[in-house]
Amino acid sequence: MSDRVKITAGLALFVVLATFPIWRAIGAAKPAPPAPQLPAGGGQCVEDKEWMVANHMALLRQWRDAVVREGGKDYVSKTFGTRCEMSLSKTCMGCHTNRQAFCEQCHGYANVQLTCWNCHLESGGRKP
Repeated sequence: MSDRVKITAGLALFVVLATFPIWRAIGAAKPAPPAPQLPAGGGQCVEDKEWMVANHMALLRQWRDAVVREGGKDYVSKTFGTRCEMSLSKTCMGCHTNRQAFCEQCHGYANVQLTCWNCHLESGGRKP
């Protein structure tokens, strides 16, 4: 075997091995997005579904700042014009009672750490 053949074979092997993770990721099946279990009563959320999916964490931070730092209590929906109490435990978890079937599905899929229950109690007043 000449050196030219060895070098070409070595370079080809290197390119295949170096790009293998890319080709493997392209061919991998992507998991289906979760379908979280919606509240049983089918009531109205504080904002519409699309807005909540995109902005729920910003809303919770806004509520935290308003309640803790400014003494706020009520939130008026931008979508529906309804008034509700700014409270994760009372407002959100009043409907979304099953953390595993609702919150953890999407947070796990998005690989986002769920830290709400480090401070807040689950429905029924128990720590997770």
